[in-house]
Amino acid sequence: MNISQVIIRIILSIIIGGLVGYNREYKNRPAGFRTHMLVCLGATIEALIQVQVGYFVLEEIAKNQAMSSILHVDVGRVICQVISGVGFLGAGAIIQTKGTVKGLTTAASMWAVAGVGIAIGMGFYVISILSGVSILIVLISLKKFEDRFIINTRNLSIEIRCKDLKALNEINDFFEEYQIKISNIESISEEVYQYKIEAPQFVTINEIISGLIANENISRVKEINYSC
Repeated sequence: MNISQVIIRIILSIIIGGLVGYNREYKNRPAGFRTHMLVCLGATIEALIQVQVGYFVLEEIAKNQAMSSILHVDVGRVICQVISGVGFLGAGAIIQTKGTVKGLTTAASMWAVAGVGIAIGMGFYVISILSGVSILIVLISLKKFEDRFIINTRNLSIEIRCKDLKALNEINDFFEEYQIKISNIESISEEVYQYKIEAPQFVTINEIISGLIANENISRVKEINYSC
């Protein structure tokens, strides 16, 4: 493997990793432009080392056939370690708070970019370029499809104090209007009820609280920590 091949693969990994990383950076995700670029570049470097080791072994065997029984190359050993390492890195991008999990797409994009980096390092240019384009399509185009046709929800838990029992029907009507699904209702006392709900991402907790408290039959609404 000559120096020009190494340079081409490194530059290609920087470009593809940078493009995916720019998308994450633009959306203010925890792992952005530089992180994705370094993940892709690091995976490419590891794959280049693996390829170079393979060439070294073949050269040594060509010099001395007796070495064929001693020297062996496991082409997947370094690659497996890269995938495992990126898995731990991706876990750091995942954040869970109040029933909502964030960072899964960023973690998955880092894992995918590492795969692209490996393909580049191994010299599989068609696979790496098509994979890079596919990742960008998923992150950009399918996000618009998801926002339009798929309602993402988050888990919340709220406590409501009612002045009158007829408020319960009015609460159900309010949740139905805002496409909020009731997961569980627990009666704390004759007046206080705890609701575990699944609310669409476009409905904020402040909107829910203000909408409920506007009801004259409800005296208090507060959010409490959600537990599964």
